[in-house]
Amino acid sequence: MTNAPQRSVDSSRWTHQLLAAAGCALVGVLVHLTSRFLPVQLDTIGLGIGVVGAAFLLGWAADAGEAVFSGGPVLAVIALVTVLPEFVIEVRFAYTQQTDLVTANLTGATRLLLTGATALPLVVGFIARRRGHAATSFQLATTRRLELGILLIAATFAIQIVAFGALTLIDGVILIALYVLYARRIKGTPEEEPAILGVPAGLVSLPPRYRRPAVAGLVVIAAIVVVTIANPFADALLASGTALGMDPYYLIQSVVPVASEAPEFVVVAVLVANRRPAQGLAVFLAASVSQWTLAFGALPLAYLAGGGGSSIPMIAHEQSQVGFTIALTLFAVAALITLRPEGVDAALVVGLVAIQLIYPTPLVHVAATFVLVVFAINLLFDRRRAIRPLFRAVLGLRERSP
Repeated sequence: MTNAPQRSVDSSRWTHQLLAAAGCALVGVLVHLTSRFLPVQLDTIGLGIGVVGAAFLLGWAADAGEAVFSGGPVLAVIALVTVLPEFVIEVRFAYTQQTDLVTANLTGATRLLLTGATALPLVVGFIARRRGHAATSFQLATTRRLELGILLIAATFAIQIVAFGALTLIDGVILIALYVLYARRIKGTPEEEPAILGVPAGLVSLPPRYRRPAVAGLVVIAAIVVVTIANPFADALLASGTALGMDPYYLIQSVVPVASEAPEFVVVAVLVANRRPAQGLAVFLAASVSQWTLAFGALPLAYLAGGGGSSIPMIAHEQSQVGFTIALTLFAVAALITLRPEGVDAALVVGLVAIQLIYPTPLVHVAATFVLVVFAINLLFDRRRAIRPLFRAVLGLRERSP
């Protein structure tokens, strides 16, 4: 896909959008440099604007990179790039031995992505009705079985992490190895044109000799901005929330992912609006895999590098939060395993996640986890014939002829 075709793109529009995001990223850097002179609330807002701007730059560069570069490992790197803001924050908490916050951003970002993936049929149906069309289902490409298989393995493996109440170095190595396996197996979708719209389409429309340098440069610049301001943003957010009496874990779990995952949701929204929901769902799945494998696996390594032991202890609250994320992941895989998302599964996830957010009590949390696990097991058993193709995709085996 390196010889991407020229596209008719409104250059003034996409360059203005690119400059606007770059301006937001620059605001974040400037606020960081002058933070000692600013109130913590203003510091939080400015850094948050910077994180969102840099995240948009990363998301656009990743989308353009799918068309400009080729090869499975490149697609894996692109998926990782889109979750860089969360990755930086999660690793930093582990490195600084803030064990009570290590899993906060990880669980929040993963839930947001998987909820978006599972709930997509409701969005597609709503848009169809608004346009006066009959609601129709859509189908994922068979290559997406790889992401579903990796998520199923990672979530199942994580059950023992919750049971033992510790994330060990061995766990981290296994999860990272799972990501390496994913990077080796990942493929594009031959039957679909790359989902290149808006700013990414503008980058792809550049003369061939400028495409790769432009995309690579954008990734590097945005990554530098993220590394520079992501952690100060988390610190400022914690300081602002603590001053207002808010729970630090809740802040990192809910606010940061909403800011950093904005690009993925904008990209998916554009794809859905352009009748390409299957590719939008693939964006969610790829980012979820990066969170579950590489991000989660890097935590014990960062913890050890920061002076901690060979395992990160988890308190009961963290075990409960990771447990709910496991249940949500298993249900998402079960709901998508046939490659045909259904509205009833989407409604169940949206309802349970909404109730759990509105009433964040331990009882409601445990009840929501239990319901998701029961339905996930039921769906997986009912659709058990679709499980084997997932493992065949993970192992790189060809699909058997019917």
